[in-house]
Amino acid sequence: MARVGKRVRQWLVFVHIAVSVGWMGAGAANVVLAGVALGADPATAAAAYGFVDVVDRWLVIPLAFAALVSGVVVALVSPWGLTRYWWVLVKLVLTVAVIVWSTLAVGVWVEQSVVAFAAGDSTSPVGRALVTGAALNIAAFLFMTWASVATPWGRTPWAPARRRAGRAAAARTPA
Repeated sequence: MARVGKRVRQWLVFVHIAVSVGWMGAGAANVVLAGVALGADPATAAAAYGFVDVVDRWLVIPLAFAALVSGVVVALVSPWGLTRYWWVLVKLVLTVAVIVWSTLAVGVWVEQSVVAFAAGDSTSPVGRALVTGAALNIAAFLFMTWASVATPWGRTPWAPARRRAGRAAAARTPA
């Protein structure tokens, strides 16, 4: 594991938090836009799905990969490591899962909705699935945020043994 100075690590954590919050915010905007499209007149629904597509392409996708990369970098240069603690590993797996889910399901539903309205349909055949799928992403983001704050579940079996000798001696010495 490469170590960096405190200031660099703080900057990297800031970048990770900023892009992760941006990803969550863009995802929340898409939930709202897709929800508006469900009950709107065809022109408004077509515009809403068009905006979802734009937000996906210009915000969600770049921010998702920026969150993944920045999270891996932060893990690798911090004492947390990438596979030392369950909460870090769970966040990594969920981040990849949300990206895959968003690509194979949610993104496809966005495209199907845009195409349906471009063809003159008055509703999206996958409108409800799009809202539900995007809302599941928000639930995953909130869970990952909680895990970052609570740091639950302890160390993984792949974590190296702690250096206990120095710490144990220091703990026994009265202050």
